[in-house]
Amino acid sequence: MARGPSLDLPALLASRRPNSPLPGAFYTDTDVFAVDMDRIFHRRWLFAGPACMIPNPGDWFTWALGKESIVVLRDERGAVQAFHNVCRHRGSRICTSETGHSGRLVCPYHAWTYGLDGKLLMNTEKEFGIDRSQLSLHRLPTKDIAGLVFVCFSDDAPDFAPVERDVIHRLKPHGLDRAKVAHAIDYVVPANWKIIFENNRECYHCPPNHKEYNVATYDVARDMAKLDPRKQADLDARVAECNARFRALGLDEGDTQSIMTGEYWRAHRTPLMTGFTTQSMDGKPVAPLMGDFKERDVGTLRLTIFPNFWQHAGDDYACATRITPVSADQCHVRVIWMVHKDAVEGRDYTLDRLLPIWQITSEQDWKICTDQQIGVSSSHYVPGPYSTLREQNVNHFVEWYLGELTGPQPLRKTG
Repeated sequence: MARGPSLDLPALLASRRPNSPLPGAFYTDTDVFAVDMDRIFHRRWLFAGPACMIPNPGDWFTWALGKESIVVLRDERGAVQAFHNVCRHRGSRICTSETGHSGRLVCPYHAWTYGLDGKLLMNTEKEFGIDRSQLSLHRLPTKDIAGLVFVCFSDDAPDFAPVERDVIHRLKPHGLDRAKVAHAIDYVVPANWKIIFENNRECYHCPPNHKEYNVATYDVARDMAKLDPRKQADLDARVAECNARFRALGLDEGDTQSIMTGEYWRAHRTPLMTGFTTQSMDGKPVAPLMGDFKERDVGTLRLTIFPNFWQHAGDDYACATRITPVSADQCHVRVIWMVHKDAVEGRDYTLDRLLPIWQITSEQDWKICTDQQIGVSSSHYVPGPYSTLREQNVNHFVEWYLGELTGPQPLRKTG
C-alpha cells in the first residue's frame, strides 16, 4: 500500500486523462483513501442493510464503517432509526454483537440505559450535574426506502428525495418491506472500493468471466448490438414484448440498456432472456412470489446507488450487495438474499437453488477485482483508454467520484 510524505490532491486529480481509468495512486494511496472516507463515505447516503433484518420493535443490527459504529433499530412506533453506537458517559460501545433484540439499549460498562428513541432513561442531574435530556444518543439521518435502510454520517445530509421517489416507485411492488433475509455471505475482498464499483458498472468483462450470468440477461447481447446494429432489431422486439407485459402488470417499463436514472443512482427494469422468469441457473423460479406480484416474469429491477450499494430484484427474490471500505486495498462486501417473509426454507425455497447465480457471479467478480488491484499497484501500470461503447458507465462513475473529491469538505458528527 503506497503512502507518500503528503498528498498533493490537485496534482493527482490533474494527472487523470479524460475518458481514461484512474492513476494507480487512487487505488493504493492511504491518503487518498482517507479523502475518500471524509468526502464520500462520511458525506453521502449509504446503504446500511435491509429493513427486514429488524422486523419487530426492539430488533437491531450494527454496522461499522472505519472508526464509526452505528446501531440501526426499529423503535416502539415501528419506525427505523439509527444511532451512533457510543455511550454518552465514557464512550463505550453499547451493542457489542451484530444483531439483537432488546426493549432498551444498555451500555455494558456502567449500565447507562437508553430507550429505543435514543433518550437516556436514568436521572443524571443530581450525580452528574447535567440533565439526562442532554445525554441522548447521537442520531444519524435515516431513510427506510421501500425496505432498504440508508444512513448518512454527515450533519449536512445531501438531498435524497429524487432517489427516494425513483426507487420507491419502481421497488415497492417487489415487497421488500414484507420480506426476510434468507441468507447472507460476507467477503473480504483485497481490492479498493472503487475497483469493485467500477467492475459493477460494465459488462465488457462478462463474456470471458460470467457464463452463468450471461445466459439469463441481455447485457452481452446489448453490447454486441452496439458493435453490430443489425442485432438491435431483435433486442427492440424483445423489449417491446416485455414492456407490454410490464404495463399490463402495472410496472415501470425498461429496456436492455444499463442506464443511470440520476446523477448517482439507477432504478431500471430490464427484460430477462426468453425462457427465464427469474435470474436463476435454469431460469425457473426459486422461491414464492414476493410483494404485489400475482404472476411470474417481471424482468429484473436493477438498483445502483453510489457509493456502496447495488441490487437485482425479481418476482421471487432480491439480491443486494453492500460495500464497506476497510483500507485502500481491502473491502468488506456483504451479499444478501431476500425472499417473502412467509417462505419456509426447505419447503418453499432451498439455498442450493436460490444462491448459485449471484454467489458464483459475485465470487468471479471478487477474483477479477483482486487481480486488478495487484495490477494497478505495479510501478508499470499506466491507465489505458475506456471503450466508448462498453465502458461509458464506468467513466460516468469515475467522473462522479472525481467531482466528489473537488467538492467542499463535509461537516462531521462528533458522536
